[in-house]
Amino acid sequence: MNTPERDYCYFIDHRKYNRNIGCRKHDNAYGINGGGSERDRWRADMAFYRHMKSNGDPMALPSLIACLCFGWFCWNYHPGKGLWRGQLLRRFAKAPK
Repeated sequence: MNTPERDYCYFIDHRKYNRNIGCRKHDNAYGINGGGSERDRWRADMAFYRHMKSNGDPMALPSLIACLCFGWFCWNYHPGKGLWRGQLLRRFAKAPK
């Protein structure tokens, strides 16, 4: 039995332009490993952009802009700092009563 390929990309088709590998590496570089500093996030976003650009992906620049504009808000992994003390999606899923 074949295991389906996991989709690591949000909002874009992971099957085109070798995107899924880039999205997985981006998640592993910053997201899944628990985050890091703003400099770490910048490096992860730029590596993702370079991967997409090297594969001729027309969504490289829009994806970079989306990561830079919304990544700090939606995936803020710095507990105790800013508005969202943790990952935004997890925050809404487990909102306090």
